[in-house]
Order: sequence, then C-alpha cells, then structure tokens
Amino acid sequence: MIPGRFDYVAARTVGEALEALARQPDEAKVLAGGQSLIPLMKFRLAEPETLVDISRIAELAYLREESGHLAIGALTRESELETSGLIAHR
Repeated sequence: MIPGRFDYVAARTVGEALEALARQPDEAKVLAGGQSLIPLMKFRLAEPETLVDISRIAELAYLREESGHLAIGALTRESELETSGLIAHR
C-alpha cells in the first residue's frame, strides 16, 4: 500500500523540530529511522498530517560520560555503541 498524503519537515536543529511539532502537536509525528512508523503508514494504521524528520540533527547523535553516567543521544547508532571504547571501558 501507499501512505496517505502528509507534509514533510527535514529539521536540521532541535529548535526547528520543536517548532514543526508545536504547529500541529496532535497531528505531527517524529521520524528518526522509520523502521516502525513507515510500515504503519503504508498500511494506513498511522496517518500523521506531518512527519518531522530528525535524522539530520547532529546534536542528537552522541555518546559521552556525564556525572558518572553514560549519556546516549537519541540518534546514536547501534553500531557506534557496539564499537565504543567508552562503553567497553564502563
């Protein structure tokens, strides 16, 4: 099946993403990888009016130690976690 019509926003910053989500708080969905949302849209089980793509927001991809804890950004790839020296050390 083909998804229904929707607006697409390719956010480059967290601020842009938040602005796009605020314009339609109940009708917009965040898209990061699309592995769960896109199949739902194809079967029309999810029909958001707007998709806000956050995959280009570099500041959400990080792995660092903060106050004795690991901080993992929302866009950090699993492969980065698997090969991280920081995780191996901790």
